[in-house]
Amino acid sequence: MEFTQERMMPGRYPVLTENEHLARYLFAEQMVKGKRVADIACGTGYGSEMLAKAGARSVHGIDLSEEAVQFSLEHHNVPNAAFSVGNAQKLTAIPDGEYDVVVSFETIEHLPNVESYLDEMSRILRPGGTFLVSTPDRRLSSVMHPFLGHPANPHHVREYIERELLDLLSTRFEINACYGQSFIPPLLVFWPVQVTIRTFCRILGASKARDFKDNLYSNWGNVDVKPKEMRSGIPKFWVICCVRPEK
Repeated sequence: MEFTQERMMPGRYPVLTENEHLARYLFAEQMVKGKRVADIACGTGYGSEMLAKAGARSVHGIDLSEEAVQFSLEHHNVPNAAFSVGNAQKLTAIPDGEYDVVVSFETIEHLPNVESYLDEMSRILRPGGTFLVSTPDRRLSSVMHPFLGHPANPHHVREYIERELLDLLSTRFEINACYGQSFIPPLLVFWPVQVTIRTFCRILGASKARDFKDNLYSNWGNVDVKPKEMRSGIPKFWVICCVRPEK
């Protein structure tokens, strides 16, 4: 299948990118033991396999791409994992309250109908179940957003800052905890500073300069998911743990 930055495959990407993706699933592993889990927008299925091997009762990986689902079936098909094609905004084949945990990493920023997506995530989750969602912080992923008005990544429909994301999720869920990856000092998040550093590295052009920038904006490769209250600054990625209300 085609390799793109939007559908990560371990061993095919820079170490930093791979570690960021794997760290999110490693974090999710602690929440799935004995649970019925959905991995929404599972991509190539490596994360679904990780959750299955972490002790989930069952894992259902769902992705819009038939090619990605086929790859998952061929490379990550463990006994307690299943894969199927589905649209995260309209999961009509899934009954209400089917899962104890719904994991959906780096998905929400891609979707044109976020309201339908959140409706579906809430519907397929049992009352009291956990919804784990991640997305990049717009201030770091789209430096020129204040001027361009749209994400830098052409595959993203909308990106969020913390308050926007929490307000949106709170319309369907109770926010249990806020986590992040690669917390960056506020000064480095200020857009003129980012533009200056990136321009300098682009002009310099050397791989060491690019590595310096990448390390600087990943907290020197520290991609573990950490509670917000334990870190200062703004994370490169938000990881939010939500709960579907009992009533």
